[in-house]
Amino acid sequence: MPPSRLLLRKNQDRRVRGGHPWIFSNEIERVDGAPSPGDVIEVADARGAFLGRACWNPHSLIAARLLTRGRDPIDASFFARRIERAVRLRESVLPGERALRVVYGEADQLPGLVIDRYGDVLVAQVLTLGIEARGEMVRAAIEQTLKPRGVIRAADSPLRSLEGLPLERGLWWGEVPERLEVGIEGFTVEVDPWRGQKTGLFLDQRLNRRRAESRAAGRRALDLFCYQGEWALHAARGGASHVLAVDSSAGALEGAGRNLERNALADRVSLRRGDAFEVARELEKAGERFGLVMVDPPALIKSRKSLATGARAYREINRSAIAMLEEDGVLVTSSCSHHLDDALFRQVLIEAARAAHRPLRVLDWAGEAPDHPQLLAVPETHYLKCAVLQAI
Repeated sequence: MPPSRLLLRKNQDRRVRGGHPWIFSNEIERVDGAPSPGDVIEVADARGAFLGRACWNPHSLIAARLLTRGRDPIDASFFARRIERAVRLRESVLPGERALRVVYGEADQLPGLVIDRYGDVLVAQVLTLGIEARGEMVRAAIEQTLKPRGVIRAADSPLRSLEGLPLERGLWWGEVPERLEVGIEGFTVEVDPWRGQKTGLFLDQRLNRRRAESRAAGRRALDLFCYQGEWALHAARGGASHVLAVDSSAGALEGAGRNLERNALADRVSLRRGDAFEVARELEKAGERFGLVMVDPPALIKSRKSLATGARAYREINRSAIAMLEEDGVLVTSSCSHHLDDALFRQVLIEAARAAHRPLRVLDWAGEAPDHPQLLAVPETHYLKCAVLQAI
């Protein structure tokens, strides 16, 4: 019996031929055969020319995700080869690191699979029906290539709802303790793989935190949305005279306190619980000034519909941060909202600086750490923007 085949509409093959793996439902002319959701199907252009093999999900706006542009059998060996190639990249860009992202979805030609490594424990995000349906193959490939002590299956991203999948999180196999301690950037920090945000740590900011550290010497610092205190740790190690770290989560601040203690930096950092927007306004109104302000909020724009509202929120928090900068003070500010691209983020910062009546110069403009590589034809693999700006 011939395999099921998806045929694209006329002129809808350009993006796929350019390297993007997604096929949207409105780009499809027809599907020959009767594939079940999650099946692997062949993809062809309007003339029938073969383009690759993809995972099929008729219930999602992204109806097919290309796994291969060849006719490779999709089995455990296929996934193992892809993971091995992903690991080789990480060994070249972050040699010796044991806390890092080893698989990053589309950027590693494994759409729907993200794996973060914390020593000998993994947290695997299963985001799509195609990966869900091949869970045993993926597990066998992970066991063969990464040989973990234990794996948490983090299937709780809202992206799964778009795939028609339930949200859940738990042990996939092996042994995973309630909390881990890992070394990252010369610090020992804790990871909560069971209940932590995302996979437990935000590994994408590691090099941007170095940028903040290099600007911290002798400065009073403010860390807004501090989570477990990694920005504050870097600022303190960089020689900040004092760091005020703010977060709304009591649990995150407790973790930050433990991280500061285990790295012998608790005497350099004060923790304050509160909404970062409100605290920033209070500090600004009180006339507080800082030589270094670090702003790393969660994604404030979840969809295109919330772009305007989210942009206003980014503008307001950055306006407050800029207003509190000392002369020659440095702002290290980030956005992890994909829908706020680099150009829009820059415009938001221009408007925030104008409202604060402070000219700024760009010292650096960066993105994700190299274990989160960008795929040239897939702009969705680039989401993090980090601007290092100086008041003049």
